[in-house]
This record gives sequence, structure tokens and C-alpha cells, in this order.
Amino acid sequence: MKYCFVIPYQCISPKGGVKVQAEMWKAGLEKLGHSVTMAGSWDTPEWSYFDAIIIFGYAPGVANFAKSLAKENPRLVMAPIIDPPWVGFVYKFFVKYWGAKRFLGLSSQFHDLWLARKFPRLWLVRSEEERHMVNYALEIPQEKIVKIPLHYRIPFLEGFPQKEDFCFHASRLKSANKNVPKLIEAAKKYGFNLKLAGHLMGDSERSWLNGLIGDAKNIEYVGEVSETELLDYYKRAKVFALPSLFEGVGMVALEGAAYGCEIVLTNFGAPKEYYDGRAILVNPKSVDEIGLGISKAMEEGFSQPELKTYIETHYSEVALMRELSEKISVAIGK
Repeated sequence: MKYCFVIPYQCISPKGGVKVQAEMWKAGLEKLGHSVTMAGSWDTPEWSYFDAIIIFGYAPGVANFAKSLAKENPRLVMAPIIDPPWVGFVYKFFVKYWGAKRFLGLSSQFHDLWLARKFPRLWLVRSEEERHMVNYALEIPQEKIVKIPLHYRIPFLEGFPQKEDFCFHASRLKSANKNVPKLIEAAKKYGFNLKLAGHLMGDSERSWLNGLIGDAKNIEYVGEVSETELLDYYKRAKVFALPSLFEGVGMVALEGAAYGCEIVLTNFGAPKEYYDGRAILVNPKSVDEIGLGISKAMEEGFSQPELKTYIETHYSEVALMRELSEKISVAIGK
């Protein structure tokens, strides 16, 4: 099949979740023999050429974007990538009602997604929680929604690696949802070794992190690591912690699990669906739950090496990309 992937806004960060998901799916589909074109703002492809056009994410203007694309090629698929910090009814309010485009010309990225909902033939979600958001907030029928979990994107690791006694966390560290201050506070209170990796923007963010760490000898910022270095930390870390305040999937935790890390995970939102009871779940607002969960994983273990096998079995690239292609083919009548 011939796919076209589009994102209805300009991506600033090369590591943004929407962009990374699209790149992962492109690589996976191409390994199965499909062709994937990534169309950007400066491209003008022959839209009718493609068997399916997948829109990743949403932004202000997505309604007009989808409407215009549908005129050129009605075989639209939407992967909205919804992970809001709100409960369902609040999100539905913003999606369905926060706009008056028809009468006043007012809208928002949320209401524009509502206005775009009639154009896609299929909606792709990554979790049951996201399915609920699409069904409940956007009022999309269940038969038009397909769940395709994200696969882990790193190379398969033979055997079980030698582990060291530290907890690892990698993210955009200053992002409020990543909850790094409480993770650091837990490491100080409970004394486990913590290594932090990720991007910091300028001296102000570096000063922010240094202020949080203070003189704690058990906490280390290892910098913005390369892909090779990241894999090495996954292999060596006993625990990977992701106590986020909100999160769509948490790819870094999935990758850590595939390389043998015990996982300490937020009990908020969809990420816990991926582990089926094989991660230690904590309230991300509680320093004590975070600290006790990581200490338990460090001292006693929890579900490894079974978890590594589970991730390899359930989230392989080939199986999930084959399912993706089959579901899209059925939806567009190919």
C-alpha cells in the first residue's frame, strides 16, 4: 500500500512524541514492503495517488486541513494522539463546546478536532483510555476506532543484561508532566541512586535542575545522551521510573522494560495498560509512594525477567505494523 503521513503543524522538537510515532510507523510499514511518504508544508504531492493519508496529532486549523485533504483524497485516517491532563468530561467540554466558529469565527485546537471528526474513515488510538476519549468526547462510533499499541523502537536484546543498583529516568526534564521534582525528592528521602538524562534548555533550566539536586551525592544528571548511551543506561539500570502526572504511553519506560529494567510507573492514565500488572504503580503526587515503589523494585525486584519477555511478545514492530496495515486496508476498502 501507498501511505502518506502528515502532521497538521510545524514540529519544532526532533524528539516530539507525535513526530517520533510517525517515524516509527514509517519504518515499520516500510519493512513490510509498503511505501510511506512524509509530506510537509512545502510539499505538494498528488494526494489522490495514496491509498491512505494518516493525519498525526491535531492543532488549530486541523478542521480545514482535514476538509481540504478529504476533497483531494477521501481515504483519511486520524491518529489524534490524545493525552490531556483532564478527565473525560472536561476534555469533552473543550472539544465539543469551546468554540463558535460558525457564528463568531472562534475556535481552538480542541474544537477544531471536533469539527474535523466527520472526515476520517478510521481513528487510530494507542490505548483503551485514548479509545474512550475518542468515543466519548468526539462521539466517534466504536466500529471506527482501532487500537494499535506503540511498539518498542529499540533493537531486540538477546539474553538478560547485567544490572547495576541505580534508577534511571530520561525525558524532557523540565516538562511539568514528567514530575522530576518529586522524583528527585523521593531519591533524597529514600536514598536510592538516581541518574537523570534529557534535554535542558539553556542555563536557566540547568540551574533549576542543579537547585533541585543540591548537594545530594546519590543523584546525577548525565546529560542529553546519544542513542547508544541511552541503550547502555537501559541495559545497566535496575529500575526505570516514570511517575508522570499525565502521559500518553511513556515510550522510554517501554524501552527500559524491553532491556530488563523493573518499571515504577504512574497510576494516572494509559501507560499502565501496557504492562498488565507487571509494573509497580504509584501515585505521582506522593513522594512516599514514588520512593517506596522504587526502593521495593531496587531491593526485591518485581517482574523481571518475565516483563522483558512480555514486552517482546506483545509489542513487536512486525506484529503491530501488520495489524495496522490490515485494519487500514479494511477501513478504506482496499
